[in-house]
Amino acid sequence: MFKKRAFTLIELLVVIAVIAVLMAILMPALRAAKELARGSNCMANQRSLVLAYTMYADDNDSRIVRGHVDMSNLNSPMWVLPPIDQSGAYISNTPLLEDRVRGIKRGALYSYINDHEMYHCPGDNRYQTGAEEHQRMYRSYVIPDVLSAARKGFHSWTEARHKHFPKRLEEITHASLKYVFVESEFQNPNFNYDHGGWSFAPWVDNRWIDELATFHSKSATFGFADGHSEKHKWVHTETWKIFIEDLPIETLLPPQGINEDWRWCWERFPYLDESEKPR
Repeated sequence: MFKKRAFTLIELLVVIAVIAVLMAILMPALRAAKELARGSNCMANQRSLVLAYTMYADDNDSRIVRGHVDMSNLNSPMWVLPPIDQSGAYISNTPLLEDRVRGIKRGALYSYINDHEMYHCPGDNRYQTGAEEHQRMYRSYVIPDVLSAARKGFHSWTEARHKHFPKRLEEITHASLKYVFVESEFQNPNFNYDHGGWSFAPWVDNRWIDELATFHSKSATFGFADGHSEKHKWVHTETWKIFIEDLPIETLLPPQGINEDWRWCWERFPYLDESEKPR
């Protein structure tokens, strides 16, 4: 009868070393696959939002939904509402996740989507982080402020920055080149929701005003007016560092003339008067 032979210490160490090497090889691939899935999910969300945006316009004589989200105009047909309680009143202090979701569901686009998770990028973990509770945002997407589609006098600062605010869908020409939803990394401590729209007016400013997302390996997604979505990887390290507040947002780096990220956002902005076009 043969005597059973146990593993030696050296053999066990070799096996452990082989497993460690395999894990080192596989983990980056698994992380990349997970990130690819998150990015695909996010772009699908963008396409769903754009479809809802278009369907709303089709049902309302081509009038686009109000993109400016404002706590003082809860009776306006905004695409989403800020956090609200069960009575429909704005929650000014610290909203719960259910209050944020309730605001989404009361928005004008929700009946076309019927899934609040499509308003949230799976890579956006702000509502799960250790940030101040009133800053734990859930909604990941914002409409550019030029698509506010609100009555005159809605927000003087925004109104002073644009020559014209489109009210009808057909005013957004070259739809395949113009985004109507952006992915946001809003971090303004003065608000407990992503207030207004995404502010961007490079013919006025020489800086970023509102942060865009960095959730996808330093990339953000955009939903275009023709229904497709894109993921733009920030070309400059300074861009994503500004968006995560590692650099001050008051400074545009690199400067405007050579900043490819700035130019990319400008060229695809949904509406530009002749005097506002890139030079």
